[in-house]
Amino acid sequence: MIRHPTNRSQRGQGLVEAVIVIPVFGVLLLGIFQGVLLYRAKATLDYAALMAARSGATHFAQPGPMLDGLARGLMPLYSHQTGGTTLIAAYAKAKADLQLAQAASIHIASPTRAAFNDFQQPEFDGVKAIPNDSLPFRGSHIGPQSHLTVQDANLLKIRVTYQYPLIVPIIDRLIGHLDLARTAAAGHKVYSLGIQAQATVYMQTPIRDPKLLPTGTGTGGNGNAGGGNNKPGAPQGSGNTAPPPAPPPSGSGGSTPPTGCTPSAGICCIT
Repeated sequence: MIRHPTNRSQRGQGLVEAVIVIPVFGVLLLGIFQGVLLYRAKATLDYAALMAARSGATHFAQPGPMLDGLARGLMPLYSHQTGGTTLIAAYAKAKADLQLAQAASIHIASPTRAAFNDFQQPEFDGVKAIPNDSLPFRGSHIGPQSHLTVQDANLLKIRVTYQYPLIVPIIDRLIGHLDLARTAAAGHKVYSLGIQAQATVYMQTPIRDPKLLPTGTGTGGNGNAGGGNNKPGAPQGSGNTAPPPAPPPSGSGGSTPPTGCTPSAGICCIT
């Protein structure tokens, strides 16, 4: 009788497969769990950035009120319960984390110092500021340095970067960086991952301190780097430069139309 050693040679096959598959699927499941937490943190940060921008819009774009608004928006990440004392504790934790651990930074993207130089006017107390009142009646003059209108210069655009602490083991070391400030405060290694959010609101108060604004030129209201009045088809960065007049039609005797005329359209604007 011939014996086949098939069953004997396959002993331990399931153990070998488990040793290979379990670590892979374990890391995958941990990554999915951390991804869900990151999605929640990003949604919370989007709301917190809007709160920070609104606080800055009503407080002359000062960093202190914007930091307070950011802390209020991030409270859901520091508390899992509701109630008066719980909310107060969550706000205190968020504010301490932002200030002591430097867990977030707020960068003003627009307006810039160039916009301040273009539109600054003395206020009632003599302090120069970007005017914020009667904007619909101030015209659409393009600033020579910022390439913005005064209406665009009153748009507060901020970018918030938040160092989100990772809590899922293994994944935190794979995608995060060692957060030295939080590590010193917690007494154990804490890994964080930077996430960003942006917000844009209209200023409700005039911007009075140009030191708070970044250097460089601004961006027009339609997103073109050359200014807010670029027409479709015009070269980028042309600002308000008018296109060259069209050549006279054939048979016109070589007469040159006045400046600003468009013979093909039959329209002539004389200034």
